[in-house]
Amino acid sequence: MTLSSTEAEYVAVAEVCTEIMFIRMILCFLGIKIQLPIVVHCDNVGAIFLSYNAKISQRTKHIDTKYRYVGEWVEDGIVKIVFVRSENNISDILTKNTPQETFNRHTEKYLEAQSKSKS
Repeated sequence: MTLSSTEAEYVAVAEVCTEIMFIRMILCFLGIKIQLPIVVHCDNVGAIFLSYNAKISQRTKHIDTKYRYVGEWVEDGIVKIVFVRSENNISDILTKNTPQETFNRHTEKYLEAQSKSKS
């Protein structure tokens, strides 16, 4: 359970990075070279700050240490967390109420991405 949207986004970034590292290990085992850093998009500035700032403060000391490894991967240049605005974030149609125009634009992008991944 998280106490804020920033913490929830940070936990989500940590989970995504864990999956990325697993896939990276498989690809390396298969001899496929990976271009680093691997870019992860996030729409929460606070979560990005937590990823780049490994220091624990009064406001962040409650965040479980099991998520702190993200900062190590960022520091090592394996992962790069990048801010993405809501108007450019395709996943917002799955998680937020969006205006009709934004919904339609993101739906088109989402469907294009889906059709490219199938071909």
